[in-house]
Amino acid sequence: MLSLRPAAAATLCLFALPAAHAQVTVFGVLDLAVNLTRADGASSIWKLEGDGNTSSRLGFRGSEDLGGGLKANFWIETAINPDVGTSGATSTNNKDSVNTGGLTWGRRSTVGLSGAFGELRLGRDYVPSFSNLTTSMHPFGTNGVGSSGHLFYQVNTGGTTARTNVRASNSIGYHLPDNALGLYGNLMVATGEQTPDTTTEKDGNHLGVRLGWRGGPVNLAVARGKTNYATGNFVQTNAGLNVKLGPAKLMSLWGENKVGVTSTRIWMLGTQVGVGDSGEVRLAYSQLKARGVANDAAHLALGYVHDLSKRTSLYATVARIDNKGSGTRFNPGTATTQPGGNADGAEVGLKHSF
Repeated sequence: MLSLRPAAAATLCLFALPAAHAQVTVFGVLDLAVNLTRADGASSIWKLEGDGNTSSRLGFRGSEDLGGGLKANFWIETAINPDVGTSGATSTNNKDSVNTGGLTWGRRSTVGLSGAFGELRLGRDYVPSFSNLTTSMHPFGTNGVGSSGHLFYQVNTGGTTARTNVRASNSIGYHLPDNALGLYGNLMVATGEQTPDTTTEKDGNHLGVRLGWRGGPVNLAVARGKTNYATGNFVQTNAGLNVKLGPAKLMSLWGENKVGVTSTRIWMLGTQVGVGDSGEVRLAYSQLKARGVANDAAHLALGYVHDLSKRTSLYATVARIDNKGSGTRFNPGTATTQPGGNADGAEVGLKHSF
């Protein structure tokens, strides 16, 4: 994500502000891969698919120096489906997903103030418990067939659509300052803005917190979030550890998701290992234990990323998900129709950021 060169910056005249210290940056990612998924009892599917390594996006962010160390900030960001040229979906008041068919800022839409005290954000933003599922604590982050999302996102039950496992709308968030003795973290409160005096008046109300510490080669964090739903509250808890040893980052991640009396618990061991000046091998193994919903499962993923430059990378990933017992719930793209069946995925792609 780079600031615009002078020639490109000239195109932003429409966004210019009178203040001399206002700055606006245009940024984005385009990521496409040839993707193959297959599962026991189902036909293989070939397709061109986005977001195998990093989520495709287009965004505008900026800040204004207000003096005395205080800044006003904004950030708007939309998802892009580069294989078909459309934008992504958003959600309504932390409940149902909505495909708008037009440009939306569903990935992030915030305005705030920052200074020595930290940062205050208002709008649609990532919930605190999502941050541990990204590449800071999982080798593949939340993208592609190796994604943490295949097991670490809650299985929806009882009519609950837990859209707050990634982002929440109508939120107020506070982020600790960068110089807080190695501590980092954030707190979020969000509302579903439902009709009062009804059985669902608290649906979409969210409270989340994350606290971490970085020191030397060690990075660790714990997070928890709860969203109210009349059909059963969604509670997401996780903890991650990242330790750098030479060219390798050793990672461990634990998570628990609850909806009512149902739950899934997942743990992951993985690594990112630098190869030469421009390569990285990624490996992750996860196991899931389910209670009252879906089934137990295991996920194994192996990948390689090769940087052609600071902004452009080639990548390849293979993965398998093994559904335990008579389960069929989990897959990297194509669902098994056989009880306890395996589901496989493979992709080769290109990512370019600007």
